[in-house]
Amino acid sequence: MARKLYETKEDISREKITIDFVKDKLGMGDIVKLPIKYKIDYIELGRFKDGGKSIVNFVEIKNRTVPKNQYSTYMISADKFTTASQYVERFNVGFKLVVRWKDIVGCYTLKEGDKFSLGFNGRYDRGDWQDVEPVVYIPIREFKDVT
Repeated sequence: MARKLYETKEDISREKITIDFVKDKLGMGDIVKLPIKYKIDYIELGRFKDGGKSIVNFVEIKNRTVPKNQYSTYMISADKFTTASQYVERFNVGFKLVVRWKDIVGCYTLKEGDKFSLGFNGRYDRGDWQDVEPVVYIPIREFKDVT
């Protein structure tokens, strides 16, 4: 049985607003939404010398309802972070995690060799046991202000 999809049209709309905002702020190229099977929300496209489309960055967008400094770390699924790390290690691409907090928009860019704490946490408010999983804690100081 397939897992329930919690993402709403409103979530996708907020995601689009955030990606449009940071695209301009970070001088990014064309942005394309990816199918869910890739685990990461978007790709930033560039061009190969022959004119073909290349992937420059994988980009994950998160919108949060709390201020940036409410927590000392940002929690992301270990599965998602591992997927991003594998793309960065195996291909000539980058990974950006963009978070729109209540008060600021920040961007973390995965750097080769980044290692963070691993924990077990998640959402408890929906009563879905699959919402609690291994997570990576990225220190808030790793996020660059893009507002």
